[in-house]
Amino acid sequence: MDAQSLLDGDGLRSRLTNPSKVYSTSVIVLSLASLTENIAFMLSASYFPYYAESLGAKIEYVGIFSAAFLITSALLSQRFGGLSDRIGRKKLIQAGLLADVFLGTLTGLLQNWTLLLVVRALNGIATAAVRTPAEASLIDQVPKHKKGEALGFFLTMSMIGWFAGPVFGGSVQLFSEKQMGLRLENSYRVPFFVDSLLAIVAMGLVAWKVKETRGGDVKPVELKENVVKLSGSVLRSLRVLYVTELANGFAVGFIALVGVLFFGDILNISPFEIGLILSISGFVGIFCNFIAGKTADVIGRKPLITLGSLSSRLASITLPFSTNLIEATGIMIFRSLGINVAMPATHALRADLVPAEVRGKFFGRFQAFFNVGMIMGTLLGPWVFYLYTNEVFRITWPIEILIRGHGLPFFISAALGLTALGLLLIFVEEPPKRAEKRKREG
Repeated sequence: MDAQSLLDGDGLRSRLTNPSKVYSTSVIVLSLASLTENIAFMLSASYFPYYAESLGAKIEYVGIFSAAFLITSALLSQRFGGLSDRIGRKKLIQAGLLADVFLGTLTGLLQNWTLLLVVRALNGIATAAVRTPAEASLIDQVPKHKKGEALGFFLTMSMIGWFAGPVFGGSVQLFSEKQMGLRLENSYRVPFFVDSLLAIVAMGLVAWKVKETRGGDVKPVELKENVVKLSGSVLRSLRVLYVTELANGFAVGFIALVGVLFFGDILNISPFEIGLILSISGFVGIFCNFIAGKTADVIGRKPLITLGSLSSRLASITLPFSTNLIEATGIMIFRSLGINVAMPATHALRADLVPAEVRGKFFGRFQAFFNVGMIMGTLLGPWVFYLYTNEVFRITWPIEILIRGHGLPFFISAALGLTALGLLLIFVEEPPKRAEKRKREG
């Protein structure tokens, strides 16, 4: 089997799926499973610090719960992805969802914050077992000229779960407190039991409708990274993508908490209004995923990545200059649109480059680099914000302008993101579309 066959995965895919079908039941169920995972992750976002505090944690250390989740997920994403290449994607997805059933229930029963920290770390393991194999399985099952469209649909469903989670979890918590009459600290527990029920439903759907694309009757080709005969340009492109994932993860993490601090401390926006900004911008942005994915299949990956990345970084630079709720919401919507334009094209570019037989391993590696960057950014961003928030910087060229220090994290984040974009455009070679390739070879 030559390198190009490995990259395309033609032989395996032709045995598994109708070559012209994108939205098979299997693909739809995988997308729903990802939606469920993101709902589970964000279910307690609106009140988790207070739940941890009710179990005895100090409020200033609540960030370690997020770090615990991201660390275990980063450490095991590549390992689980590689394991799915050998034993099967479906097996790991089901195992991760089963773990979510038990961990969700356990989270709602805990009486000690140290045990909660352990469970959050285990949640990262469960998520790693679902996320990477699910995306790899999706790519295994769709036509290669429709990867962008399929990923656009998958990521749209995923992001719906991400932004619906806090609203859904907060509504369940409020109902438990007001209608069921539970004490406030006990009402925090109920959404975690609902999370377990959702995981049971997702696990049943995966078992019933998702095709296995590795392991079992589908015999994998035993490959090591150094055995796959990749060309120099492909190998270089993959290595550059590791760096860009690390940089993008850092850029995202660096302002993830800073954005909330800026809205609250600088603009004096209430928590409810902050949630409104995040929800509105998120839901507006995710509907670009599907269109952007289809467009990337037609015109190529890099144009969409460039357009989306430039837009989101420009919004990051502009955000600290906003002075009220309306301006901040508009800029956040523009930023979300940019992120969601670039996202499916970026994932499709990875899928174009990665050999089919080791797809899970490489997808896991990309996720691990992103998570490591996000961990570092999340820890450093708030520190830089509070260190420089009262400083004023004077720029005299090309025009004189005064910049308050609270904008520094946003500028650093944008600079890193633009650097990552530059590296990708210069050093990552996008595989040619098949029609163009045939024309050149003909």
